[in-house]
Amino acid sequence: MERRILSTVVGVTQEIVGVVSAALTVLLALNIIEVQTLLAAPPEFLPVYLVILGLFSIFSIISGFFLITELRKNR
Repeated sequence: MERRILSTVVGVTQEIVGVVSAALTVLLALNIIEVQTLLAAPPEFLPVYLVILGLFSIFSIISGFFLITELRKNR
């Protein structure tokens, strides 16, 4: 029972972190609210930042999703 609760909390947390980092990636790429200047990101490193943040968000969302669905399968 405790394992199920802990896995659910970790899975949801991973999904939240993934969505927040995906939102940051979009804000950084489009520079909607001057995020690039706020973070002092040099334009020549912008593609590297976008790739790292994008991959992190994708893997975080997928990992959280699989963690939650594995729980439902093992009930």
